[in-house]
Amino acid sequence: MNTNSVGHPNRRQWIAMSAAMAYAPTRLTATENRDAPVLIKNPKRLPSAPITADRTPLGIPEDYKPWITKLNNGDLLITCFHAGRDPFDEHAVFWRSTDGGDTWSKRIARRDIVGREFAVTQLTGGSIVMTCHFLTQDKRNTDGYPYSKLFHSHDNGKTWVETRVGPKGFPSKRPTNTDRNVFELPNPDDPKNPIACVGISTSGYHEHKSKYTSIWTSTDGGDNWNRDWKPNTDNWDDFDGFFGQSYTYPSPTGKLLHVVRVDRRGKYWKLGDQKLTNERGDQGDRMMIWKSLDQGKTWRRLNKHGDFGGYGEMYPRFLKLNDGRLLLTFTVRSNSYDGYALGLRALLSYDDGETWDFDHDRIIIDYANQGASGGGYGNTVQLEDDSLVSTYSFRGDDGKTHVEAVKWKIPHSRLVTP
Repeated sequence: MNTNSVGHPNRRQWIAMSAAMAYAPTRLTATENRDAPVLIKNPKRLPSAPITADRTPLGIPEDYKPWITKLNNGDLLITCFHAGRDPFDEHAVFWRSTDGGDTWSKRIARRDIVGREFAVTQLTGGSIVMTCHFLTQDKRNTDGYPYSKLFHSHDNGKTWVETRVGPKGFPSKRPTNTDRNVFELPNPDDPKNPIACVGISTSGYHEHKSKYTSIWTSTDGGDNWNRDWKPNTDNWDDFDGFFGQSYTYPSPTGKLLHVVRVDRRGKYWKLGDQKLTNERGDQGDRMMIWKSLDQGKTWRRLNKHGDFGGYGEMYPRFLKLNDGRLLLTFTVRSNSYDGYALGLRALLSYDDGETWDFDHDRIIIDYANQGASGGGYGNTVQLEDDSLVSTYSFRGDDGKTHVEAVKWKIPHSRLVTP
């Protein structure tokens, strides 16, 4: 599939991809997955040889949707949530590594940290901030609707302080949402202490959604948040909001890239005349990429249309590599067209995110998922020796989700002449 600058396939290519969806994708059993390499699909700049991968199973069945963070002290921290059922009892789970992901601590369940889809960001000043979502179904939700929360810690995650997003400042009983990550902007009053920023939105379809879209800022590690900043998001009003299940990448050059989730039920979802063969709930959602050149004050779609990948691809995370390449980690959540089971994928950009090729040099990190959901979600960090550590979840032969970490190293790219 040839792509334009952000991965928009043409009609003929999409028909070919749809036909490929009818065939069973390559998938591994949990036992086979232990030694499975990371793969390169349709190599162009990257070598075709499989990449050695050291995979470590973590946790217990129904641990789900992990996130990895490199802390300032060099430790690695993985968090996920345990998907409790009957009744819903979702809470944070942690693992730590002090040796670059070679070994991991025992599973640390924190029933006092309630929610799902936790994402941790290490701030320059030392504290860490964690976003999460809290479902209506959770037995501890007494409000009758879902909302998001922020947590922050000044001791590398041993203790946490909770801040609710809403209900003050939002429409009555309106769900709230956050950017997955916290990004930092320069602080003119204290250059050694950047401003921590997290995007906030509402969920659902309602009028004047942009009125309730903001960027909260903190200069004290999350102890206090200023909530007055209202960015110009071009009146974006899709279901999850501009800052909902999204990610913001602050480039060293000063620009910001932001990937929103585009809802299958909304007016922005269709990719031209392309059809999605198998639609199921929200798993056919897709991504759209935006750019800001004024530190988040105004946002416009990258290269006018902003389409980013295909249907069923979501959960973007960015990582600036030590060598300057930009790594995108994302999830194929439905309708895989690359021949592999649902799970975690990666791509490289050589111009700091301005252009992407979703067809060539497609990195297949995880391909063990069984069934129609459960694979991927996670992200990637890089160590000083250039090794990468990624985390993901997958649904196993037992029908339950499982969490793993994988340590690998991305090869050097070849120069390609036009």
